[in-house]
Amino acid sequence: MNSNAAILVLDMDEALLRFSGNRQIFVKLLLRFLELNAQVREKAEGVVQGGDCDEIVLFFHSIKGGAANLSAKRLAAQSALLENLARVGDVEGIKQELPAFHALFEEVAIAARELSDSTP
Repeated sequence: MNSNAAILVLDMDEALLRFSGNRQIFVKLLLRFLELNAQVREKAEGVVQGGDCDEIVLFFHSIKGGAANLSAKRLAAQSALLENLARVGDVEGIKQELPAFHALFEEVAIAARELSDSTP
């Protein structure tokens, strides 16, 4: 059974296909992604405030890759948007889009907790 949050923020069909139907492995890797990025809000704010577009590109590229591999498509898309804004030097645009990134990351965290609670 999929949680409501997971249905909204994760492509569960794609994820389970990617992980050969092994929901436990998927949830384990999703939780590990969140653990590795536990300070994502502070890190994102810091790298954006620093204003180094190369660092911003690397930061959001990394999040994009992890999110895409875990079928968190909306988070991956928002990360790609921020990465692309950094590539063109639009720090103000990044600052405007950052709250949406934080909200999507939190939605993925909520979905992961719900999946973890419902996975044996």
